[in-house]
This record gives sequence, C-alpha cells and structure tokens, in this order.
Amino acid sequence: MGFIKRPTWEPTWAPGYTILSYVDESMLGADDIVNATVLLDKVKSSLFTHAKDLAKTNNIDSKSIEFNSELLRFYGVTNNDNLRSTMLSMSAIIMGVIIVGSVSLIYNAFAISVSERYRHLGMLSSVGATNRQKKNSVFFEGAIIGLISIPIGIICGLAGIGVTFWFINSMIQGALGLTGTLTVIVTPLSILVACAISILTIFISTYIPAIRASKISAIDAIRQTTDVKLTGKTVKTSKFIRKIFGIEAEIGLKNLKRNKRRYQTTVFSLVISIVLFLAVSSFNSNLKKTLELSQAGVNYDIQVSMNNKNAEKNERLIQTILTLPDVTGYTVVKDQSVNTWIDKVSIADELQEDLKKDKSILKNGKYPYFIRVHSLNEQSLKAYAQAVGADYERLIDPGRLSAIVIDTITYEAESEKKFVETKAIHMNIGQSIDLINKDWETEEETHLGKVEIAAFTDQYPMGIRMVGLGVGGLNIIVSEQVMDQLTTKKSINEIQSYLYLNSSDPMATQQEIEEMKENNIYAHNVYQKRQKEEQKIMLMSVFTYGFIGLITLISIANIFNTISTSISLRKREFAMLKSMGMTPKGFNKMINYESIFYGIKSLLYGLPISVIIMYLIHKGLGNSFTYEFSLPWISIGYAIVAVFIIVISAMLYASSKVKKENIIDALKQESI
Repeated sequence: MGFIKRPTWEPTWAPGYTILSYVDESMLGADDIVNATVLLDKVKSSLFTHAKDLAKTNNIDSKSIEFNSELLRFYGVTNNDNLRSTMLSMSAIIMGVIIVGSVSLIYNAFAISVSERYRHLGMLSSVGATNRQKKNSVFFEGAIIGLISIPIGIICGLAGIGVTFWFINSMIQGALGLTGTLTVIVTPLSILVACAISILTIFISTYIPAIRASKISAIDAIRQTTDVKLTGKTVKTSKFIRKIFGIEAEIGLKNLKRNKRRYQTTVFSLVISIVLFLAVSSFNSNLKKTLELSQAGVNYDIQVSMNNKNAEKNERLIQTILTLPDVTGYTVVKDQSVNTWIDKVSIADELQEDLKKDKSILKNGKYPYFIRVHSLNEQSLKAYAQAVGADYERLIDPGRLSAIVIDTITYEAESEKKFVETKAIHMNIGQSIDLINKDWETEEETHLGKVEIAAFTDQYPMGIRMVGLGVGGLNIIVSEQVMDQLTTKKSINEIQSYLYLNSSDPMATQQEIEEMKENNIYAHNVYQKRQKEEQKIMLMSVFTYGFIGLITLISIANIFNTISTSISLRKREFAMLKSMGMTPKGFNKMINYESIFYGIKSLLYGLPISVIIMYLIHKGLGNSFTYEFSLPWISIGYAIVAVFIIVISAMLYASSKVKKENIIDALKQESI
C-alpha cells in the first residue's frame, strides 16, 4: 500500500479519494464482469466494426463498448459521420488552396522565364530546334529545379515540424492530458506522397509555359511582335484619368494595357496571394471558433459558494478572502432562477422549427423561457457595462429595472452530434421581459417585474459560463439594486450567492479558504479545467499563426518575384520614357499609379473569390458546428492595406534598380 499524487483526471473538488488496486486474474470467476482495455497495433477506421464483431462473438453488450475518441482523433479516425465529413471537407479545401497557391507561384516563375528567353527560343527555332525540343527544355528546367528543391523542402519540412513539436510538447501534455510526446516519424509513404504532390505541382506549373515556348516562331521572336500587339482601342484610356491624376497616371495605365500579358500575370499573382492569406486566416479563425464552442467557457479559477442566511457574515468573509495574497481578481454574483413568457415571433429559430411540429406548448401565443438572473457587484458591473457598451447609470437605477441580455448561447445538439451557436432571443433594445416565479405543482405565477433590455451582448462576465441553459434559456445581467427590487416579493427559488476568484496560485488560495473552517462556504477549484482550455487555445494559436506566417511569406515572395521580374523586363520601355523627358519625380508617380491600379484590380477579383472560399469553409465546418457566418473584417482590412504596401514596395524596389541603368544601354537591350 502506498500514496500517490492526485491524478490529473481527479478534479480538485472531488469529495473523496481515488484508490487504485490490483486485479488478480487467477481469482476471477467465469461469470465475473471486468473492464478490459484494448490496444491496437494499427489504428484504422475499421476498428469500430471490429469492436462490434468482437463483442458479438463474446456475447458482450455492444452498448458497453467505449472508444477513446480524444486519442483516435489524432489518428484521423472517428465514428462520428459529421466529424468525418468536416475533416475531409476541410482537408480538401485547404489542400486545394495551398496547391493553387504553389502552382501560381511556380507558374509565374516559369512564365516569366520564358518571356525573358523569348528571343533566345526564337533563335533556337531558326537553327532547327523543333517544337518538342523547345517544350522539353522548359520541362527539363522544371525537373532540375525539382531535383534541387524537393529534397531541400522535405529536409526543411521535417526540421520545421521537429522544432514545432519540441516547442509545443509541454503544452500538448497539459492541454490534452497526454503523458507521451509528439515525435517526428518519417515513413516511406509520406515521403513518396510529398514527392508526388511536388512533382505534380511542378508539372502543372511548367505545362502552359512549355506549350507557349514550343509555339514561338523564329520570325516572331526576332521581330518581337507576340507580346506587344497594339491598336488604338487597346491602349485607350478615359480623359478623366489625365484630368484627375495627371499624365503620369495615364501613361501608367497605358503601360498596363500595352503589356497585357504581364499585367494579367501580376494581377493573377496578387489575387492568388490575397485568396491564400484570407482563406487561411478564415480557416484559422473558424478553427478557433469551433474550439471555443466545444469548451465549457471557464473564466475563473475558484468558485466560493455561500449560505445566504447571514448576509453580514458573508460580507465579512468576502472581505477576508479578498485580502489573501494570491487573489488577482474577483466578482460577486447573486443568481436567481425565474421564468417568463416570450412572444412567438421573438423566440429562437430552433424553437420556431419545433413549433411547426407541436404548438401545444404555446400559451396565448407565447413560449415559456427559463431565465437566469445574475447580479454583479458595483465594480464588476461597471467594467462589464463598459466592455459591452451599456449605460451603467441606467443599469443601477432601481426605478427602470434595466438589464444586459446575453442573447448568444452555445449548446451541443445530441441528436445531430454537433455544437450549435445561436441567438437565444430576437428582441430589440428598449423592449421588456416580464419576469415571473412559477410553482410548477400549483401552476401559480408570481409577477416580479418587467425588466427593460439595455443592451445585447455575446460576452460573458467573470463567473457566468456559456453552458447549461440550452435553447429556451436566457442569461440576463442586472445590478444589485435591481436584484433587490426583483426579490422584494416572495420568491419561490432561493437566491444563490457566489464569489468568483482568479488567483496567481489557485491551489494555495483554495487551501487558505478551507483553513478558515467556515461551515457556510465551499470552495470549488476549476483552475485545472480552465488551464486546460487556455492551453488548447494556445496550442491552436501556435499552429494557426505559424500557418498564417508561412502562407504570408509565400504570398509576399510571390508578389515580389512577379512584380520585380516584370519591371526588369521593361527596361527599354522605361529608358524610352526617360529619353523623352520624363523626370524622376514623374517616373515615381507613374510607378505609384501603376501600383494602385494593380492593387485595385487584384482586390476586385481577390476579395469576392476569398469570400466564396470562406463560405465554403464555414459550410464544411457546419457538419459538426453550427454558428452564424461572418466575414473576418480585420483580416480583410489587413489584406487590403498589405496589398498596396507590398505592391508599392515591390515596384519601388524593382524600379530603383532600373533607375541605375544607362539609357543608351537599356535601349540596346535585346529582350523585352
């Protein structure tokens, strides 16, 4: 016999102790029932069917079989059809976006490479090179790049994920309750799949440039008539452009129309970069949202329950607890459970669907709601009101009976096996909720008063959690003055008082409270649960922000590569403009206007495409999570600002190199 530390799976508030003993198999009878744990050498989705077959063979009730779903999800195995559909759809969307982004980046590089060697390929045609040979030269270039880049990419990828695992292993152990660690395991299949995807990406990226290279004729290449085919209509611009922005803007716009193919390539590159960034940002924000929906929403460390029979003693105890050295924050909450009747038109959408099947629950066109009324102490209410945009003075006026209504609820729909976030009620600020106490045995209702809605919010104050009510329930926040006004009449349900604490050392604070040996208070420590939830969110943030950072770097590299190369191919054009008298100031203005045109055009295409992909991601997650679709306006704002900054920076960087060129040398340049 011995003693061990408290296991992580035993809550700190457990009323007893966990005892671990030994099962002697030799002492078991034929009819004795035991719990058996099964470990599999290879985890496959067929394990669910295998378990049922095993149970049937051994006359075991299949309902008694439990699966370690938390662990199986790491293997991508689940018996939840909705979750499986979510995982597959998300994988397909994100892989598609990444492949398209990679293809565009490599394609632009090869397309520009072909443009740079335009005359060279034409000269090869003049000395007898066949179309097939010119096409194969581009494919060969892609093969050489693949032979160099694929091994380097695999090594960097393995090293990167190894460093990531080393960094997050401690967080994983705390967040997921695992004793093991994540390690990098290299399998031949994973290497082959990575190589196959890379080879396919390079092939797709080089195919169109290779076909274009094979069609270059000697005469067209030497005369350089393919890239630039001009008519008056082609380069025609609006008269307002010159009047509003000046001749530099008009020349810049004509340049874009004159070099239409390069212009389209650059815009396409920008569009892909915008879509990549916003799609991944939306994916990450949706993942964090789903994680938050599946959590309990614990926002405190310790809950201290109090007996309401002696209010003065409770007040003294609160002041004593608040003087404890590790307490960092607190709120005092009083709870009262009441009821109300809500007009049919104002109830939750899910209840509207239920009414289509059964309207008997309605009474005079109203639906019964369960209400949890919470009052906060003065300091906490003032901070909360400011955070949600409510008028504090209005809330503390006992004559008005005002309240903040938390109109967003989260619940788990067991029948559909999904988490749902929905609006609990559809009312307007200024409307009132008539609170009543109902004796369900006698059906007698006691009117408490009408509470005016001062504000709606989806934010929960410290101590109030987002779980437990479900559809048909509502949390409202009032001041202590309003709570006293509501409870002047005889209440059927007793008011509960709680002190919620945050502490720098929750275990020590709990012990200090228990050492007071007060029989009318009880400390419930949920620090471990809160810590686990916060660690899960932190763990998700490491992956998501790392993913965003990687995609952002790819997007910036894509834009810089495309624009800088495009500018370098226009040396002769810029030299001609300078020879005709364009000043450095005018040249910079022209470049800036071109950057603006690039940015506007790319946003006109990129934003709508991004919104479509965001919606597809939202619909994909809808198999397991239901919540309102919303656009990530902050990410969209970042994308808009970043596009113009990056485009202008890239063009100024590339044009600064062109400025150093001698005009005569640039005019003598052979390639466009």
